[in-house]
Amino acid sequence: MKIKLLAPLFALLLLAGCAEDETNVVEPTPEPENLCYLQEQTTTSQNGVSTLRYTYNELNQVIRTEQYEQEVLVAIRTYTYTAAGKLAEERLLKPDGQEEVSFTEYSYNQEGLLSKYEVKQQVPGLEAVHRLAAFKAVYDMQNRLTSATDYLYLNNKEQSNGSLKQTYKTNKPVSATVVTADASTYTATFVQDSSRAPLSAVQQYLHRRPGIAYPSINNITAFNATSDGEAVADISYTVTYERNEQGYPVSATKIFNNTAEEKTTYTYSCP
Repeated sequence: MKIKLLAPLFALLLLAGCAEDETNVVEPTPEPENLCYLQEQTTTSQNGVSTLRYTYNELNQVIRTEQYEQEVLVAIRTYTYTAAGKLAEERLLKPDGQEEVSFTEYSYNQEGLLSKYEVKQQVPGLEAVHRLAAFKAVYDMQNRLTSATDYLYLNNKEQSNGSLKQTYKTNKPVSATVVTADASTYTATFVQDSSRAPLSAVQQYLHRRPGIAYPSINNITAFNATSDGEAVADISYTVTYERNEQGYPVSATKIFNNTAEEKTTYTYSCP
C-alpha cells in the first residue's frame, strides 16, 4: 500500500520522541563541550543527489542556505532572528539571489515554542501581499506537541492541507496519526538513539513545518508507519549512523521497507 507522506510535516522534528508522560520523561542529552555546526549535507537516493549548504553569522545562527539538485543551484533562503534568538523570518529567493519567491513569518507561544507561521508573497509592483500557506500547532501542559495542521489559502480562504496528532502513553512509543494533503491516513511510531542529531546546534530552518521529535536532540533509528493494519513500506525505514568524535553523525544510511536506500553525509565545523 502506498501512502503519500506529508514530508515537510515530518522533516523538521518537533518534540522529544522519548518523552512519554510527566512522570516518565527522559532528560535531554547534554550538549558536547565542543559543538559542531553543520556546513553541508548531501543526500543520494534513487531521485538523484541533493545538497544543502549553510552560512552562519557571528552568533552561530544560520543566515543563509543554498539548495542544489544534481549540483545545480535551485533555491536560496535567508534567515533573520528576534532579539531572543528565535527564527523570525525566512525569505525564499530564486537562484540568482535577487528575485524573491515568498517569505515566511514565525510566531511563538509564551513558552517559546513555534505556534504558527504564515507564508506570504509580495505582488510585484504593488503594495498587496498574498497569503499562500500557514501552519498552526497545539501543545499540552508539558510542552509536548499534541496537534499540528498545515494550511493553504485558496480563493482567500484557509483550507487544511494535512494534519498531525500525537499521543503519549507511559512506557510506550509516541504515536502519531497523520492525515496527508490527499486525505490518506497513517499511524507512525519511531525509535531514537542517544547520539546528537546533526541539526541540534542550529535553529529551525531546513523545513518550516514541525513534526515528530523537535528539537532534534537524538537521531531516529527506526520509523514505522501503518495504515489499516498494514505496513506502509515506502515511508517506513531503519537508519544506521557513523559518528565523529563529538557524537554527531557524519553519515546516515536509511533503508526503507520497500528496500529503497537513501544515504546522507554531513560536513561540520567543530571549533
